[in-house]
Amino acid sequence: MGACSTQVSGIMKSRHWLSYLGRQGATGMSVALCISAILPLLIPGIGVALRPALPAMIMAFLVNAFARVDIGQAREIIARPSKLLLGMGWVVLGIPAVFWLALTLVGRQNLDPGLILGLSLQTAAAPIMATPAVAMVLDIDVTFSVLLLLATMIVQPFTAPFVAPWVAGSAIQVDGFSLGRNLLLMIGGSIVISAAMRWLVGQARLEKYRFEISGANLIVFTLFGLAMFDGVVVRTFTQPWLVVSLSAVAFAVALGSIGAAFVFLRAFGRDDAFITGFAAGHRNVGLMAAAQSGSLPSITWLYFALLQLPIYLTPQIVRTILRFWRQARQID
Repeated sequence: MGACSTQVSGIMKSRHWLSYLGRQGATGMSVALCISAILPLLIPGIGVALRPALPAMIMAFLVNAFARVDIGQAREIIARPSKLLLGMGWVVLGIPAVFWLALTLVGRQNLDPGLILGLSLQTAAAPIMATPAVAMVLDIDVTFSVLLLLATMIVQPFTAPFVAPWVAGSAIQVDGFSLGRNLLLMIGGSIVISAAMRWLVGQARLEKYRFEISGANLIVFTLFGLAMFDGVVVRTFTQPWLVVSLSAVAFAVALGSIGAAFVFLRAFGRDDAFITGFAAGHRNVGLMAAAQSGSLPSITWLYFALLQLPIYLTPQIVRTILRFWRQARQID
């Protein structure tokens, strides 16, 4: 009896802490970024040791996202699919076309092949799994973001094998067949698991424990950051200009995509235009790295790691801008 009571108490404490973590929102993401950057300095090699687990981490994100789709609201959006289709086209084709043009103008021969590989995989990737979480943090309805994420991920195994080699050009070779096969296995498997979870657990219970699920997601997010960030701080001191340059590219892509969406997708409305721009500029490169079996050049890993900076920090930046904007409107 005492052992059972202890076990129940332990479960309740775990749920309490997971719920606490799940309520931290953008602040929790920023703390996770700090842990991911600093812990590899204290425990060298921890990130490299975690990289074989990247497929499992990515599938955890996928399952949690797919399980939280609001079926009722989803049907309303699908019944009038023009906005969803246009948003998907913007993410899957529009932004890759911009990358292809930029690389053509700059000249692929003038760039490191590892960077070209990183850029081509980035443009072929679906939006990050945290896109709906960012929508929630900024008090934006989550259903459109989940459907946009789901739609782009469903087509990704079929579009990525063509988009990545097209953006890369002849500068590098991208195995489109292996990329598509691995993406199909991970994404398809996650959809099946999330459907089984909804059937066995029920949507009401999933909603009841949403903060506990978000807390578990944040823990996985931290582990993912460790796998991506290992060695970045050291290279900041040994190759500062390289790190600064790649960081500038990462922020330019992220913030530029949001700005472009506000300009060209005004008809979506402010909230959906923002989330479409965020989705276009923040891609799930971890899924692409996992699909490549973690076999990437050093500079590609570095670029993918630095892409996490705008992913973690953009919600804070946007929330700060919105707060000042609202205050300015009140003053006026």
